[in-house]
Amino acid sequence: MLSLLGWSKQARAGGPLTANGSAINTSDYAIDLFHGPVFAGSRVTGLGGSYVAIAEDVDGDLQNPAAPAVRPFFSTSHFDYWLGFGLTFPASLSNMDFFNSGSKTNLANPPDSFVFLTPALNLQWGELGVGMTIEMQQYTLSHSDVGTGRTSAVRVTIPTTHLQFAHGLANNQLVVGVGARLVTMSLHDGEGPASFKSSGAGLEFGLVYKPEDLPLRLGLALRTPVETKAEYTDGRLPNANGDIVITDPAHPNSNVFLPKTVASPWDLNFGFAVQFGKRPLNPPWRTDAMLNEEETLKHRLREIERARSRDDALRTAKTAEERREIRRTSARDQAADDAELDRSLRNAQQRIGRDLIKMNRFYVQLSASMLMSGAVQQAVGVESMVSQVVNRSGERPVLSPRAGIEVGAIPSLLKLRAGTYLEPTRFDGSQARGHVTAGLDIKLAVWNVFGLWPDDYMWRLGLGADVAHRYSTWGLTIAGWYPRKTDLPRD
Repeated sequence: MLSLLGWSKQARAGGPLTANGSAINTSDYAIDLFHGPVFAGSRVTGLGGSYVAIAEDVDGDLQNPAAPAVRPFFSTSHFDYWLGFGLTFPASLSNMDFFNSGSKTNLANPPDSFVFLTPALNLQWGELGVGMTIEMQQYTLSHSDVGTGRTSAVRVTIPTTHLQFAHGLANNQLVVGVGARLVTMSLHDGEGPASFKSSGAGLEFGLVYKPEDLPLRLGLALRTPVETKAEYTDGRLPNANGDIVITDPAHPNSNVFLPKTVASPWDLNFGFAVQFGKRPLNPPWRTDAMLNEEETLKHRLREIERARSRDDALRTAKTAEERREIRRTSARDQAADDAELDRSLRNAQQRIGRDLIKMNRFYVQLSASMLMSGAVQQAVGVESMVSQVVNRSGERPVLSPRAGIEVGAIPSLLKLRAGTYLEPTRFDGSQARGHVTAGLDIKLAVWNVFGLWPDDYMWRLGLGADVAHRYSTWGLTIAGWYPRKTDLPRD
Protein backbone atom coordinates (compact mmCIF):
# COMPACT_ATOMS: atom_id res chain seq x y z
CA MET A 1 0.00 0.00 0.00
CA LEU A 2 1.33 3.40 -0.89
CA SER A 3 1.84 5.29 2.31
CA LEU A 4 4.21 8.24 2.13
CA LEU A 5 4.22 11.50 0.26
CA GLY A 6 7.67 12.98 0.18
CA TRP A 7 10.99 13.61 -1.50
CA SER A 8 12.61 10.93 -3.63
CA LYS A 9 15.90 10.79 -5.52
CA GLN A 10 14.11 8.86 -8.27
CA ALA A 11 11.35 11.47 -8.57
CA ARG A 12 12.39 13.61 -11.50
CA ALA A 13 10.07 15.67 -13.64
CA GLY A 14 9.82 14.45 -17.19
CA GLY A 15 8.17 17.61 -18.55
CA PRO A 16 4.79 17.33 -20.26
CA LEU A 17 3.01 14.01 -20.62
CA THR A 18 4.63 11.63 -23.07
CA ALA A 19 2.94 9.22 -25.50
CA ASN A 20 0.12 6.88 -24.56
CA GLY A 21 1.40 3.72 -22.94
CA SER A 22 4.48 5.33 -21.42
CA ALA A 23 5.03 5.87 -17.71
CA ILE A 24 3.82 9.05 -16.04
CA ASN A 25 6.91 10.86 -14.78
CA THR A 26 5.58 14.34 -14.12
CA SER A 27 2.87 16.09 -12.08
CA ASP A 28 2.27 18.52 -14.93
CA TYR A 29 -1.04 16.96 -15.93
CA ALA A 30 -4.74 17.07 -15.04
CA ILE A 31 -7.43 14.52 -14.23
CA ASP A 32 -10.33 14.72 -16.70
CA LEU A 33 -13.56 14.58 -14.65
CA PHE A 34 -15.79 14.14 -17.68
CA HIS A 35 -18.97 12.24 -16.78
CA GLY A 36 -19.63 9.78 -19.57
CA PRO A 37 -22.36 7.65 -17.99
CA VAL A 38 -25.47 9.28 -16.53
CA PHE A 39 -25.27 9.71 -12.76
CA ALA A 40 -28.46 11.25 -11.42
CA GLY A 41 -31.78 10.37 -9.81
CA SER A 42 -33.72 7.33 -10.93
CA ARG A 43 -36.05 9.38 -13.17
CA VAL A 44 -33.19 10.99 -15.08
CA THR A 45 -31.38 7.65 -15.38
CA GLY A 46 -34.52 5.89 -16.61
CA LEU A 47 -34.95 8.53 -19.32
CA GLY A 48 -31.38 8.12 -20.53
CA GLY A 49 -30.40 11.56 -19.22
CA SER A 50 -32.81 13.42 -21.55
CA TYR A 51 -34.14 15.70 -18.82
CA VAL A 52 -32.88 19.21 -19.57
CA ALA A 53 -36.31 20.32 -20.89
CA ILE A 54 -38.45 18.51 -18.29
CA ALA A 55 -36.38 19.91 -15.40
CA GLU A 56 -38.82 19.19 -12.57
CA ASP A 57 -38.15 18.36 -8.94
CA VAL A 58 -34.65 17.87 -7.50
CA ASP A 59 -33.93 15.41 -10.31
CA GLY A 60 -33.63 18.37 -12.65
CA ASP A 61 -30.97 20.28 -10.72
CA LEU A 62 -28.05 18.37 -12.22
CA GLN A 63 -29.48 18.75 -15.73
CA ASN A 64 -30.66 22.37 -15.71
CA PRO A 65 -29.91 25.17 -13.19
CA ALA A 66 -33.40 26.59 -13.87
CA ALA A 67 -35.01 23.50 -12.31
CA PRO A 68 -35.31 24.85 -8.73
CA ALA A 69 -37.97 27.38 -9.89
CA VAL A 70 -39.89 25.12 -12.31
CA ARG A 71 -43.43 24.66 -10.99
CA PRO A 72 -45.23 21.45 -11.99
CA PHE A 73 -48.98 21.58 -12.45
CA PHE A 74 -49.70 20.28 -8.95
CA SER A 75 -47.52 22.81 -7.07
CA THR A 76 -49.92 25.65 -6.19
CA SER A 77 -48.86 26.83 -2.72
CA HIS A 78 -46.77 30.01 -2.45
CA PHE A 79 -44.08 28.06 -0.58
CA ASP A 80 -43.14 24.59 -1.74
CA TYR A 81 -40.18 22.28 -1.28
CA TRP A 82 -38.65 19.24 -2.95
CA LEU A 83 -36.16 16.79 -1.59
CA GLY A 84 -34.58 13.55 -2.68
CA PHE A 85 -31.80 11.12 -1.96
CA GLY A 86 -30.27 9.08 -4.78
CA LEU A 87 -27.91 6.12 -4.42
CA THR A 88 -26.16 4.32 -7.30
CA PHE A 89 -24.10 1.13 -7.30
CA PRO A 90 -22.44 -0.88 -10.06
CA ALA A 91 -24.59 -3.88 -10.89
CA SER A 92 -21.59 -5.92 -11.99
CA LEU A 93 -18.03 -5.84 -10.67
CA SER A 94 -16.49 -8.26 -13.15
CA ASN A 95 -15.08 -7.35 -16.55
CA MET A 96 -16.26 -3.76 -16.16
CA ASP A 97 -14.88 -0.87 -18.21
CA PHE A 98 -16.41 1.82 -16.03
CA PHE A 99 -14.64 4.79 -17.64
CA ASN A 100 -14.95 3.49 -21.23
CA SER A 101 -11.18 3.67 -21.53
CA GLY A 102 -10.83 0.43 -23.50
CA SER A 103 -9.45 -1.59 -20.58
CA LYS A 104 -10.86 -3.38 -17.55
CA THR A 105 -11.45 -1.21 -14.50
CA ASN A 106 -9.68 -2.78 -11.52
CA LEU A 107 -11.77 -2.60 -8.38
CA ALA A 108 -10.65 -2.90 -4.79
CA ASN A 109 -12.84 -3.95 -1.85
CA PRO A 110 -16.09 -4.61 -3.74
CA PRO A 111 -18.94 -3.76 -3.38
CA ASP A 112 -17.82 -0.55 -1.64
CA SER A 113 -15.50 0.41 -4.49
CA PHE A 114 -18.08 2.54 -6.32
CA VAL A 115 -20.69 4.57 -4.47
CA PHE A 116 -22.57 7.58 -5.81
CA LEU A 117 -24.81 9.67 -3.55
CA THR A 118 -26.97 12.60 -4.66
CA PRO A 119 -28.82 14.27 -1.77
CA ALA A 120 -30.76 17.32 -2.95
CA LEU A 121 -33.11 20.03 -1.65
CA ASN A 122 -35.13 22.69 -3.48
CA LEU A 123 -37.07 25.53 -1.84
CA GLN A 124 -39.60 27.68 -3.70
CA TRP A 125 -41.27 30.97 -2.83
CA GLY A 126 -43.69 31.96 -5.57
CA GLU A 127 -41.61 31.99 -8.74
CA LEU A 128 -38.28 32.14 -6.88
CA GLY A 129 -36.41 28.88 -6.35
CA VAL A 130 -33.21 27.91 -4.55
CA GLY A 131 -31.63 24.50 -4.96
CA MET A 132 -28.67 22.62 -3.53
CA THR A 133 -27.45 19.25 -4.77
CA ILE A 134 -24.34 17.30 -3.82
CA GLU A 135 -22.88 14.72 -6.19
CA MET A 136 -20.77 12.50 -3.99
CA GLN A 137 -18.61 10.05 -5.93
CA GLN A 138 -16.35 7.65 -4.10
CA TYR A 139 -14.51 4.73 -5.60
CA THR A 140 -11.47 2.64 -4.83
CA LEU A 141 -9.20 1.53 -7.67
CA SER A 142 -6.48 -1.07 -7.44
CA HIS A 143 -3.36 -1.58 -9.55
CA SER A 144 -1.09 -4.60 -9.66
CA ASP A 145 2.55 -4.08 -10.62
CA VAL A 146 3.61 -6.99 -12.85
CA GLY A 147 7.29 -6.49 -12.05
CA THR A 148 7.03 -6.43 -8.27
CA GLY A 149 3.78 -8.37 -7.85
CA ARG A 150 2.46 -5.85 -5.33
CA THR A 151 -1.02 -4.32 -5.40
CA SER A 152 -1.75 -0.71 -4.53
CA ALA A 153 -5.15 0.82 -3.91
CA VAL A 154 -6.24 4.44 -4.04
CA ARG A 155 -9.56 5.79 -2.73
CA VAL A 156 -10.80 8.82 -4.63
CA THR A 157 -13.58 11.05 -3.28
CA ILE A 158 -15.06 13.70 -5.56
CA PRO A 159 -17.89 15.80 -4.11
CA THR A 160 -19.43 18.36 -6.47
CA THR A 161 -21.74 20.89 -4.82
CA HIS A 162 -24.32 22.77 -6.91
CA LEU A 163 -25.95 25.92 -5.49
CA GLN A 164 -28.57 27.38 -7.82
CA PHE A 165 -30.95 30.35 -7.91
CA ALA A 166 -33.79 30.46 -10.42
CA HIS A 167 -36.84 32.60 -11.15
CA GLY A 168 -39.95 32.13 -13.24
CA LEU A 169 -41.53 34.73 -15.51
CA ALA A 170 -45.03 35.10 -16.99
CA ASN A 171 -46.62 32.71 -14.50
CA ASN A 172 -43.75 30.24 -14.81
CA GLN A 173 -43.87 29.95 -18.59
CA LEU A 174 -40.21 30.95 -18.82
CA VAL A 175 -37.78 29.99 -16.06
CA VAL A 176 -34.16 31.15 -15.89
CA GLY A 177 -31.48 30.01 -13.50
CA VAL A 178 -27.88 30.65 -12.51
CA GLY A 179 -25.65 28.73 -10.18
CA ALA A 180 -22.19 27.71 -9.11
CA ARG A 181 -20.60 24.30 -8.85
CA LEU A 182 -17.72 23.59 -6.51
CA VAL A 183 -15.61 20.57 -7.43
CA THR A 184 -13.28 18.99 -4.88
CA MET A 185 -11.13 15.92 -5.22
CA SER A 186 -9.32 14.17 -2.40
CA LEU A 187 -7.10 11.12 -2.76
CA HIS A 188 -6.31 8.65 0.02
CA ASP A 189 -3.60 6.05 -0.40
CA GLY A 190 -4.03 4.68 3.12
CA GLU A 191 -6.09 5.12 6.26
CA GLY A 192 -4.57 8.46 7.20
CA PRO A 193 -5.27 12.01 5.97
CA ALA A 194 -5.77 12.71 2.29
CA SER A 195 -2.55 12.60 0.30
CA PHE A 196 -3.84 15.18 -2.12
CA LYS A 197 -6.68 17.70 -2.33
CA SER A 198 -7.73 19.97 -5.16
CA SER A 199 -10.74 22.26 -5.53
CA GLY A 200 -12.20 24.82 -7.93
CA ALA A 201 -15.47 26.45 -8.97
CA GLY A 202 -17.40 27.26 -12.13
CA LEU A 203 -20.69 28.85 -13.19
CA GLU A 204 -23.80 27.29 -14.68
CA PHE A 205 -26.77 28.83 -16.49
CA GLY A 206 -30.09 27.41 -17.59
CA LEU A 207 -33.56 28.15 -18.92
CA VAL A 208 -36.81 26.27 -19.47
CA TYR A 209 -39.62 27.40 -21.78
CA LYS A 210 -43.00 25.83 -20.96
CA PRO A 211 -45.82 27.69 -22.79
CA GLU A 212 -49.26 27.40 -21.21
CA ASP A 213 -51.60 24.72 -22.56
CA LEU A 214 -49.06 23.46 -25.11
CA PRO A 215 -47.64 19.91 -24.78
CA LEU A 216 -44.08 21.13 -25.40
CA ARG A 217 -41.06 22.16 -23.34
CA LEU A 218 -37.66 23.44 -24.38
CA GLY A 219 -34.56 23.46 -22.18
CA LEU A 220 -31.00 24.77 -22.34
CA ALA A 221 -28.12 24.54 -19.87
CA LEU A 222 -24.52 25.76 -20.01
CA ARG A 223 -21.73 25.05 -17.56
CA THR A 224 -18.35 26.74 -17.64
CA PRO A 225 -15.19 24.65 -17.23
CA VAL A 226 -13.68 24.05 -13.79
CA GLU A 227 -9.97 23.70 -13.18
CA THR A 228 -9.11 23.03 -9.59
CA LYS A 229 -6.04 24.18 -7.70
CA ALA A 230 -4.02 21.85 -5.52
CA GLU A 231 -4.00 22.36 -1.77
CA TYR A 232 -0.83 21.54 0.15
CA THR A 233 0.04 21.20 3.84
CA ASP A 234 3.34 21.08 5.70
CA GLY A 235 5.19 17.87 4.93
CA ARG A 236 3.15 17.32 1.77
CA LEU A 237 4.71 19.86 -0.55
CA PRO A 238 5.99 19.48 -4.14
CA ASN A 239 9.56 18.30 -4.44
CA ALA A 240 12.46 20.27 -5.90
CA ASN A 241 11.22 19.55 -9.44
CA GLY A 242 7.70 20.75 -8.69
CA ASP A 243 6.26 17.22 -8.69
CA ILE A 244 3.94 15.73 -6.08
CA VAL A 245 5.18 12.21 -5.49
CA ILE A 246 4.00 9.30 -3.35
CA THR A 247 6.74 6.79 -2.54
CA ASP A 248 6.39 3.36 -0.98
CA PRO A 249 9.43 2.90 1.33
CA ALA A 250 9.46 -0.84 0.56
CA HIS A 251 9.77 -0.11 -3.18
CA PRO A 252 11.76 3.13 -3.50
CA ASN A 253 11.98 2.82 -7.28
CA SER A 254 8.18 2.88 -7.65
CA ASN A 255 6.66 6.33 -7.45
CA VAL A 256 3.20 7.73 -8.07
CA PHE A 257 3.13 11.21 -9.61
CA LEU A 258 -0.05 12.97 -8.51
CA PRO A 259 -1.70 15.56 -10.79
CA LYS A 260 -1.50 19.24 -10.01
CA THR A 261 -5.05 19.95 -11.20
CA VAL A 262 -8.44 18.34 -11.69
CA ALA A 263 -10.55 19.61 -14.58
CA SER A 264 -14.25 19.42 -15.47
CA PRO A 265 -14.92 20.40 -19.10
CA TRP A 266 -17.50 22.95 -20.18
CA ASP A 267 -20.75 21.45 -21.39
CA LEU A 268 -23.80 22.61 -23.31
CA ASN A 269 -27.05 20.66 -22.95
CA PHE A 270 -30.21 21.40 -24.94
CA GLY A 271 -33.36 19.45 -25.68
CA PHE A 272 -37.14 19.21 -25.80
CA ALA A 273 -40.04 17.23 -24.34
CA VAL A 274 -43.52 16.57 -25.73
CA GLN A 275 -46.45 14.90 -24.01
CA PHE A 276 -49.52 13.02 -25.23
CA GLY A 277 -52.57 11.88 -23.33
CA LYS A 278 -55.18 13.35 -21.02
CA ARG A 279 -52.73 14.75 -18.50
CA PRO A 280 -51.58 18.26 -19.56
CA LEU A 281 -47.88 19.08 -19.59
CA ASN A 282 -48.10 22.85 -19.08
CA PRO A 283 -51.48 23.84 -17.62
CA PRO A 284 -51.73 27.49 -16.50
CA TRP A 285 -49.81 27.83 -13.25
CA ARG A 286 -51.33 29.88 -10.43
CA THR A 287 -50.74 29.90 -6.68
CA ASP A 288 -53.55 29.18 -4.26
CA ALA A 289 -53.65 32.87 -3.37
CA MET A 290 -54.15 33.80 -7.02
CA LEU A 291 -56.84 31.15 -7.47
CA ASN A 292 -58.65 32.39 -4.35
CA GLU A 293 -58.13 36.06 -5.11
CA GLU A 294 -61.83 36.72 -5.83
CA GLU A 295 -62.99 35.43 -2.43
CA THR A 296 -60.25 37.40 -0.67
CA LEU A 297 -61.12 40.63 -2.50
CA LYS A 298 -64.81 40.28 -1.64
CA HIS A 299 -63.87 39.78 2.00
CA ARG A 300 -61.65 42.86 1.93
CA LEU A 301 -64.42 45.01 0.40
CA ARG A 302 -66.84 43.90 3.11
CA GLU A 303 -64.20 44.71 5.72
CA ILE A 304 -63.76 48.24 4.32
CA GLU A 305 -67.53 48.81 4.20
CA ARG A 306 -67.94 47.51 7.77
CA ALA A 307 -65.21 49.86 9.04
CA ARG A 308 -66.87 52.80 7.27
CA SER A 309 -70.28 52.00 8.82
CA ARG A 310 -68.71 51.61 12.27
CA ASP A 311 -66.96 54.98 12.04
CA ASP A 312 -70.19 56.70 10.88
CA ALA A 313 -72.10 55.16 13.78
CA LEU A 314 -69.42 56.19 16.28
CA ARG A 315 -69.66 59.80 15.15
CA THR A 316 -73.41 59.91 15.85
CA ALA A 317 -73.33 57.95 19.12
CA LYS A 318 -74.30 60.02 22.17
CA THR A 319 -73.00 57.93 25.05
CA ALA A 320 -69.93 55.88 25.85
CA GLU A 321 -72.08 52.77 26.21
CA GLU A 322 -73.45 53.23 22.67
CA ARG A 323 -69.91 53.52 21.31
CA ARG A 324 -68.81 50.34 23.16
CA GLU A 325 -71.80 48.44 21.77
CA ILE A 326 -71.02 49.65 18.22
CA ARG A 327 -67.43 48.40 18.53
CA ARG A 328 -68.54 45.06 19.98
CA THR A 329 -71.05 44.53 17.17
CA SER A 330 -68.51 45.45 14.51
CA ALA A 331 -65.87 43.13 15.99
CA ARG A 332 -68.41 40.30 16.23
CA ASP A 333 -69.44 40.74 12.59
CA GLN A 334 -65.80 40.92 11.51
CA ALA A 335 -64.95 37.69 13.36
CA ALA A 336 -67.91 35.92 11.77
CA ASP A 337 -66.87 37.16 8.31
CA ASP A 338 -63.27 36.05 8.90
CA ALA A 339 -64.46 32.59 9.89
CA GLU A 340 -66.62 32.41 6.78
CA LEU A 341 -63.63 33.39 4.62
CA ASP A 342 -61.53 30.65 6.24
CA ARG A 343 -64.23 28.08 5.49
CA SER A 344 -64.52 29.30 1.91
CA LEU A 345 -60.77 29.14 1.38
CA ARG A 346 -60.54 25.65 2.90
CA ASN A 347 -63.34 24.44 0.66
CA ALA A 348 -61.70 26.09 -2.34
CA GLN A 349 -58.35 24.48 -1.43
CA GLN A 350 -59.99 21.06 -1.29
CA ARG A 351 -61.63 21.64 -4.64
CA ILE A 352 -58.29 22.70 -6.11
CA GLY A 353 -56.63 19.60 -4.69
CA ARG A 354 -59.27 17.31 -6.15
CA ASP A 355 -59.04 19.05 -9.51
CA LEU A 356 -55.26 18.58 -9.53
CA ILE A 357 -55.58 14.90 -8.70
CA LYS A 358 -58.10 14.52 -11.53
CA MET A 359 -55.50 16.01 -13.89
CA ASN A 360 -53.07 13.23 -13.00
CA ARG A 361 -54.24 10.92 -15.80
CA PHE A 362 -52.65 8.59 -18.32
CA TYR A 363 -49.91 10.21 -20.42
CA VAL A 364 -46.95 9.43 -22.64
CA GLN A 365 -43.99 11.80 -22.50
CA LEU A 366 -41.16 11.81 -25.04
CA SER A 367 -37.90 13.67 -24.46
CA ALA A 368 -34.62 14.13 -26.29
CA SER A 369 -31.45 16.15 -25.74
CA MET A 370 -27.89 16.67 -26.92
CA LEU A 371 -24.99 17.10 -24.52
CA MET A 372 -21.79 18.69 -25.84
CA SER A 373 -18.67 18.52 -23.66
CA GLY A 374 -15.41 20.38 -24.21
CA ALA A 375 -11.79 19.31 -24.31
CA VAL A 376 -9.30 19.25 -21.43
CA GLN A 377 -5.64 19.92 -22.08
CA GLN A 378 -2.82 17.67 -20.81
CA ALA A 379 -5.24 15.31 -19.05
CA VAL A 380 -5.58 11.61 -18.29
CA GLY A 381 -8.31 9.53 -16.66
CA VAL A 382 -8.45 8.42 -13.05
CA GLU A 383 -7.25 4.96 -14.03
CA SER A 384 -4.11 6.42 -15.56
CA MET A 385 -3.28 8.18 -12.33
CA VAL A 386 -3.60 4.90 -10.42
CA SER A 387 -1.70 2.74 -12.94
CA GLN A 388 0.81 5.54 -13.70
CA VAL A 389 0.55 4.77 -17.40
CA VAL A 390 -0.37 7.59 -19.79
CA ASN A 391 -3.80 7.25 -21.41
CA ARG A 392 -4.75 10.73 -22.55
CA SER A 393 -8.32 11.81 -21.97
CA GLY A 394 -10.44 14.68 -23.32
CA GLU A 395 -8.27 15.80 -26.22
CA ARG A 396 -11.31 16.87 -28.25
CA PRO A 397 -14.97 17.88 -27.68
CA VAL A 398 -17.54 15.07 -27.70
CA LEU A 399 -21.31 14.70 -28.26
CA SER A 400 -23.84 12.58 -26.37
CA PRO A 401 -27.35 12.29 -27.92
CA ARG A 402 -30.05 11.14 -25.51
CA ALA A 403 -33.73 10.11 -25.68
CA GLY A 404 -36.35 8.73 -23.31
CA ILE A 405 -40.01 7.86 -22.84
CA GLU A 406 -42.12 8.01 -19.67
CA VAL A 407 -45.60 6.52 -19.30
CA GLY A 408 -48.09 7.16 -16.53
CA ALA A 409 -49.15 3.50 -16.69
CA ILE A 410 -51.28 3.61 -13.55
CA PRO A 411 -51.34 7.37 -12.84
CA SER A 412 -52.20 6.97 -9.16
CA LEU A 413 -49.65 4.21 -8.52
CA LEU A 414 -46.99 3.47 -11.17
CA LYS A 415 -44.85 5.28 -13.76
CA LEU A 416 -42.59 3.45 -16.22
CA ARG A 417 -39.55 4.76 -18.13
CA ALA A 418 -37.09 3.68 -20.78
CA GLY A 419 -34.28 5.49 -22.54
CA THR A 420 -31.06 5.32 -24.47
CA TYR A 421 -27.97 7.45 -24.94
CA LEU A 422 -24.61 7.34 -26.62
CA GLU A 423 -21.65 7.60 -24.27
CA PRO A 424 -18.72 9.15 -26.13
CA THR A 425 -15.22 8.07 -25.32
CA ARG A 426 -12.50 10.43 -24.16
CA PHE A 427 -9.70 7.99 -25.02
CA ASP A 428 -7.98 7.04 -28.28
CA GLY A 429 -7.98 3.35 -27.35
CA SER A 430 -11.74 3.09 -27.03
CA GLN A 431 -14.94 3.97 -28.88
CA ALA A 432 -18.38 5.33 -28.13
CA ARG A 433 -20.88 2.87 -26.67
CA GLY A 434 -24.65 2.84 -26.55
CA HIS A 435 -26.60 2.57 -23.29
CA VAL A 436 -30.07 1.22 -22.61
CA THR A 437 -31.82 2.52 -19.49
CA ALA A 438 -35.05 1.72 -17.66
CA GLY A 439 -36.79 2.79 -14.49
CA LEU A 440 -40.00 3.15 -12.56
CA ASP A 441 -41.65 5.08 -9.77
CA ILE A 442 -44.05 3.36 -7.41
CA LYS A 443 -46.16 5.05 -4.76
CA LEU A 444 -45.42 3.86 -1.24
CA ALA A 445 -47.41 5.40 1.61
CA VAL A 446 -48.17 8.56 3.55
CA TRP A 447 -45.69 9.06 6.39
CA ASN A 448 -44.80 12.13 8.41
CA VAL A 449 -41.38 10.74 9.48
CA PHE A 450 -42.18 10.84 13.19
CA GLY A 451 -43.74 14.28 12.90
CA LEU A 452 -40.87 15.90 10.95
CA TRP A 453 -42.80 16.01 7.64
CA PRO A 454 -46.35 17.11 6.81
CA ASP A 455 -49.02 14.61 7.77
CA ASP A 456 -50.15 14.19 4.15
CA TYR A 457 -46.70 13.65 2.62
CA MET A 458 -46.81 10.78 0.14
CA TRP A 459 -43.50 8.97 -0.48
CA ARG A 460 -42.29 7.13 -3.58
CA LEU A 461 -39.57 4.66 -4.43
CA GLY A 462 -37.75 5.24 -7.69
CA LEU A 463 -35.59 2.60 -9.37
CA GLY A 464 -33.30 3.06 -12.36
CA ALA A 465 -30.89 0.84 -14.30
CA ASP A 466 -28.26 1.59 -16.94
CA VAL A 467 -26.68 -1.14 -19.08
CA ALA A 468 -24.00 -0.95 -21.79
CA HIS A 469 -21.08 -3.03 -23.06
CA ARG A 470 -18.91 -3.89 -20.04
CA TYR A 471 -20.94 -1.52 -17.89
CA SER A 472 -24.04 -1.71 -15.70
CA THR A 473 -25.36 0.24 -12.72
CA TRP A 474 -28.55 0.42 -10.75
CA GLY A 475 -29.84 3.11 -8.43
CA LEU A 476 -32.71 4.03 -6.17
CA THR A 477 -34.31 7.30 -5.12
CA ILE A 478 -36.51 8.02 -2.10
CA ALA A 479 -38.59 11.17 -2.60
CA GLY A 480 -42.14 12.53 -2.73
CA TRP A 481 -44.95 11.15 -4.88
CA TYR A 482 -46.82 13.92 -6.63
CA PRO A 483 -49.51 15.13 -6.28
CA ARG A 484 -48.76 14.64 -2.60
CA LYS A 485 -52.27 15.09 -1.21
CA THR A 486 -54.68 12.16 -1.31
CA ASP A 487 -58.08 11.28 0.13
CA LEU A 488 -59.17 14.89 0.46
CA PRO A 489 -62.42 15.39 2.42
CA ARG A 490 -65.51 16.50 0.60
CA ASP A 491 -66.97 19.99 0.97
